[in-house]
Amino acid sequence: MPALLELEGVVAGYGKVEVLHGLDLSVPAGTIVALLGPNGVGKTTALRTIAGTLECRQGTIRFDGRRIDGRPPHQIAAGGLVLIPEGRGIFPNLDVGENLRVNANAGPDRSRRPARLEWVMEHFPRLAERLDQRAGSLSGGEQQMLALSRAFLAEPRLLLVDEISMGLAPLVVEQLFADIVLLKSRGVSILLVEQYMTFALEVADICAVMGHGRIEFVGEPDELRHSSVLSRAYLGH
Repeated sequence: MPALLELEGVVAGYGKVEVLHGLDLSVPAGTIVALLGPNGVGKTTALRTIAGTLECRQGTIRFDGRRIDGRPPHQIAAGGLVLIPEGRGIFPNLDVGENLRVNANAGPDRSRRPARLEWVMEHFPRLAERLDQRAGSLSGGEQQMLALSRAFLAEPRLLLVDEISMGLAPLVVEQLFADIVLLKSRGVSILLVEQYMTFALEVADICAVMGHGRIEFVGEPDELRHSSVLSRAYLGH
């Protein structure tokens, strides 16, 4: 499968602290890639650098064959690469309907806006029941459903998802991962940073394990389940 996203030798960090030390990563079109690893190895930094909210100091980032490193975040998003950041990606002081309309208007083809909104209402009925409710008063799971819906309405080709399960009950997480697979069926490729290993391995086509700012393993979920990579990455042995 051709690569939709390619990182080669990417270096990034905060101030004088370098977090990514020559990161190489690829997301083939039409796949879910799970980016795994313990806290502090650079997973969120990688997503922020791809999305343009953090400077790429060295290396190249290509999206659909075109370099995007150095471009401002709004241009990257307009090109079809959308980030759902850690801690929800919503406007908490707007109601649910306003949150959805903002992103529906941001899509590249406004003629498809009614159909996109109709699809969201059909597949996320809990949101349809809460259109007039302030987004910040939703449950954590409902806020993440809203974040996924908003991202879909922006018509992404690639969705970057950072820790969608954080602080949520297992049953809620299971539903959110089902929603992620549903978005994939709608043609969205996904790069998923996730600590909830069980669900991540179930939905991913490819797993990439990070350690200290570099990729240490790339393979299919079954390969990872039967290797010692995870125990080394998370437990140090």
